[in-house]
Amino acid sequence: MARFFAPKECWKDGAVELPSAEARHATQVLRLGAGDEIEIFDGMGRTARAELTDVSKNRALAHIVSEERVARVEPGIHLIVALIKGERFDWLVQKATELGAASIRPVAAARSVVRLDGKDAGKRRDRWVQTSVEAAKQCGHVVLPEIFPVMSPSEAFRSAPEGLRGIPSLHPRGKLLNEFFAIVPVSNVTFAIGPEGDWTDEEITDATAAGFVPLDLGANVLRSETAALHVVSAAAYHFLGGVGGLKKRV
Repeated sequence: MARFFAPKECWKDGAVELPSAEARHATQVLRLGAGDEIEIFDGMGRTARAELTDVSKNRALAHIVSEERVARVEPGIHLIVALIKGERFDWLVQKATELGAASIRPVAAARSVVRLDGKDAGKRRDRWVQTSVEAAKQCGHVVLPEIFPVMSPSEAFRSAPEGLRGIPSLHPRGKLLNEFFAIVPVSNVTFAIGPEGDWTDEEITDATAAGFVPLDLGANVLRSETAALHVVSAAAYHFLGGVGGLKKRV
């Protein structure tokens, strides 16, 4: 069954009107018409089986047949990630969504090669959101990560959700993940992943002042996107038993 994304404002009175891009995909690419059943999710845990009722070239209205709400698994696994080159950040967003990350805070670190501001930052964020939506549609995930605007490292460190906070780096004497995960209780887990040149000493100081524990990921030096997916996967396995954990119906 084809899956479509519709934010909460598209849901009203037992019906859902698909956003124009999703409607075009349904009608012009998949050739769906009135009477066809689809699955719709709002990215916040609400999902429904629905029947298309009013279809035109750029419009698709569907009547909800049945509906479920899925709670985000706990602890939430959050990422702070320094901007990295090319399409690698897009790829990171895609894979972090598949692995069930709860939020992603992009940061302009001192050693980030990529610089985004103004309209460029807004456009790139829109692309990341769309990348996340497409990843969720493909893997069956119904709760999208919150993707924040680009911010400074200190802003990201301070705004991270309460809970367990770790900052992997090449600096020595960090905790291993098994030691870090032993710190309880845990409401959220946040990892701060630096750029290719690693965090600066000042950024490490800001992070530790905000409660981040220095982490050592092992002997190999990982690229930023690899490190991010490694820690999300490890946390999902340790705290949730696997990617996405067990679905909770509420």
